Amino acid sequence: MTHHPYYLHDMNHSGDIKADQLKELILSSTQLNLFSAFQYTRAQYFYMDSIEQKAALADDRIKKLESLIDSIETLDPNAYIEVLQEENDRLKIRIQKLLQETVTLEQQQGVTQYYDFIHTLPKTNLNSTHQHKEKIGSVVASSETVTSSETKNEPKPLNTSVSATNENVSDAGKKSKKKGKDETKKDQEKAKVPVNTATDITRFDLRVGKIVSVEKHPDADSLYVETIDIGEEKPRTVCSGLVKHMSPDDLHQKLVIVLCNLKPAKMRGIFSEAMVMCASTPDKVELLEPPSASSPGDRVVCEGYNCSSPDQQIKKELCDLILPEMKTNTNLEATFKNVVWQIENGKGTIKSKTLENAPIK
Repeated sequence: MTHHPYYLHDMNHSGDIKADQLKELILSSTQLNLFSAFQYTRAQYFYMDSIEQKAALADDRIKKLESLIDSIETLDPNAYIEVLQEENDRLKIRIQKLLQETVTLEQQQGVTQYYDFIHTLPKTNLNSTHQHKEKIGSVVASSETVTSSETKNEPKPLNTSVSATNENVSDAGKKSKKKGKDETKKDQEKAKVPVNTATDITRFDLRVGKIVSVEKHPDADSLYVETIDIGEEKPRTVCSGLVKHMSPDDLHQKLVIVLCNLKPAKMRGIFSEAMVMCASTPDKVELLEPPSASSPGDRVVCEGYNCSSPDQQIKKELCDLILPEMKTNTNLEATFKNVVWQIENGKGTIKSKTLENAPIK
């Protein structure tokens, strides 16, 4: 028998479903479907939010990377190298100051300084001289032994030549010993002479120079290449960064002060063998001018300082320690620790034209 759905409530057997139960089943099924749809929609929105956040984060990182790439492309490697070199120079100066303090403390304690271990290595080793002497002595002794044994074994007619040879070897040995002793004495005398370890103007070889010629540096717009007569057989080549401050006519045939024992340095392919001393401010640079009576090669002296025996050569690090104590005074005169520079033999002082209390570089 077929039953119409509207008559389900008339079913009495155990397999029949009542209408209210069917309604509950349909209602619960509908609620389940609505909850599932809600959860799906919620998960979808959450997933979309996560994607948008990640996309925004990716865009931000891409912008940062693009900015970094742009900065790398515009970065000047030479500027970075210069920064590192300046940092190295500062560290070297610090080390030099510490070493100088150590030397000063040792001198106060009575420890004699026999060589300048701050800037130079000892030129000779006394132990090596003694070893050389001992080697010469051993060679001579062995020669004498060989000669004497040969004399015993050789026939008598050859005694004259053998003895002559023996005498020659002995003379050579004596000369070698004497030479070794002389060298040792000279080395000891050199070692006894204290080396100048002061950080002051006595280390500088400052002389009057005359600029013979001036021309622009072929590879550097800011540099002049000058030929300067400083009283030597040949003039020296000097590179100076004065293009922005004066013309070639301002330099040609000028008497200037030159630092002559600064270690030569290559400047854009040209070796600079000295440095022209100037009074300098951020806005202006002026030459230090010696008296008109000065001549190329005249030395700069400073009262209270023995400037007669400067170093043969100084490094830039030592120069950087001494230069800060040099400046012009209110009378425009060049000074070291407020002591006025002068040209030897009383020829006069050295001046800047207009710059007072200006650093000298």
